[in-house]
Amino acid sequence: MKPVRGQELQAFMPGRPVAAAESRRALYVYSPFCGTCRLAERILALLEQSYPQLAIASVNVLDAAELVQAHRIESVPCLLLWGEDTPERESEPEKIYAFHSVTYMYERLKGGGLL
Repeated sequence: MKPVRGQELQAFMPGRPVAAAESRRALYVYSPFCGTCRLAERILALLEQSYPQLAIASVNVLDAAELVQAHRIESVPCLLLWGEDTPERESEPEKIYAFHSVTYMYERLKGGGLL
């Protein structure tokens, strides 16, 4: 997963213009102090290895207070998915808090148009 900060992180904020090639994207929000986040990160890493077209950005929740507030993130780990290039999806991404298994996440990402 590619860590994002600053300008790159701003691209995930509501109302920011997104290039058509970037309309399908994912942002993983985690805490370095969270054991569940480490397990979720392993699941996402396996999916990225298996599907090279899948690009997931990541951000430490401690570095993203504005993003957390803007998207009303309730807990970590959280995966924000933008799968459609419509204004509604741009401002309100799908949020995944439970990373049950690799198979479960594969189905969620496939359903969101990321795979």
